Amino acid sequence: MAVTIREFRNTDLAAILDIAVAAWQPVFESSRNIVGEELFETVYSDPDARKRKQVTLACSDDNPTLVWIAEIDGEIAGFITVIMNHDSLVAEIGNNAVSPDHQHQGIGTTMYNFVLVQMRDAGMKAAVVTTGGDDAHAPARRAYEKAGFSGPVPSVEYYIKL
Repeated sequence: MAVTIREFRNTDLAAILDIAVAAWQPVFESSRNIVGEELFETVYSDPDARKRKQVTLACSDDNPTLVWIAEIDGEIAGFITVIMNHDSLVAEIGNNAVSPDHQHQGIGTTMYNFVLVQMRDAGMKAAVVTTGGDDAHAPARRAYEKAGFSGPVPSVEYYIKL
């Protein structure tokens, strides 16, 4: 199984939107369990549509976000978004996911290693990525640590129904 990384094409959008929504289902369910159904629906109403909108915006032609696609035998298996700040020289990995059908095959690691090279080649001095601390985000945390990210800064997000 050879993973190929290439630049995003507009014809990829539908496939990566489906991957994003499918890959984030455990996160949505975890958030629902943590904050409760009523608050979840208020704060995260229609999470599938929200995720689709986030990824669509990242892929739009007028957005500075860089988007790469991971393919296996011509099939889209994942995607990764990156913003490179040429003022601070800090790059940030944004939305990224591997299709549930292709997880645990090293595709995420391949994508992270690829974008880290792109960042270095662009003159970036550091890279950051943000993820959740709940159990649903544990696979993402492991993948980022495997790619060499370290020093997680604890963060807490609180909610209140008004």
